[in-house]
Amino acid sequence: MKIGFYNIQGGTGKTTIAANMAYYISEIIRTIYIDCDIYGGNSAILFDMETDPNTLNAYLDGKCPIDDIIHEYDNLSVILCDTTPNAFNTDFDINRLLDVINYADEKYDVVILDLPPNITEGNILFSNEEISSKMIVVAEDSVPGIAGALKTIELLNALDIKIIGTIVNKDRNIVDYEDILNNIIAIMPYDKKVEEQWIEGTLIIKKRSSFGKELTFLAEELTGSYIEKDLATIRALKIAKEFKSKALGKFDDES
Repeated sequence: MKIGFYNIQGGTGKTTIAANMAYYISEIIRTIYIDCDIYGGNSAILFDMETDPNTLNAYLDGKCPIDDIIHEYDNLSVILCDTTPNAFNTDFDINRLLDVINYADEKYDVVILDLPPNITEGNILFSNEEISSKMIVVAEDSVPGIAGALKTIELLNALDIKIIGTIVNKDRNIVDYEDILNNIIAIMPYDKKVEEQWIEGTLIIKKRSSFGKELTFLAEELTGSYIEKDLATIRALKIAKEFKSKALGKFDDES
């Protein structure tokens, strides 16, 4: 199953939340995190892998196979983007990007997609291909942040993409968003320690902090009430299809 983290506005903390949640989920089920922001992705800094040349950009440019761009961070598999200015020279091909996502979907139980904050080239939402990804909108506690979240939700609804819910990040009691946004699944406090994780290359969910604590609660709830339930359904359907295929094959042999 694929879960996307998205907002048309940048700077909401989408990568921080997506990467940390992916790490937590990987302790329970086979998970891969994919930074899909080929021109502006910075997750390699968070994972302390910014010097590794085997990136999503390298694959899109035909410089290496898919297997070479999958790296391991403890139990979590990650596909990261080039953080240097060379990223702007990437020969973007939406079909090759979709090949990476589909390949990951075959190998892993959960694929976390960190989507670029735009509505132009490089965003798989506009590829005219069915990616079967359910979305979590990451909003920021500010007037433009909540406005951007509302626009994002409207866009996803127009594209007929299912929304799991909205995470309000950097909560500082600025906006009365609870009267504006529906289906808020978590409220993440503003935490200065979030910045430290980028400097140290250590995920904040590993540390004792108010943000890490709330993120852990959210990841546990999401895993228990949503992911495991959907995975059980997916596996049941897969078993049913395999059983049907074998039964039809046996019937053909007998006939």
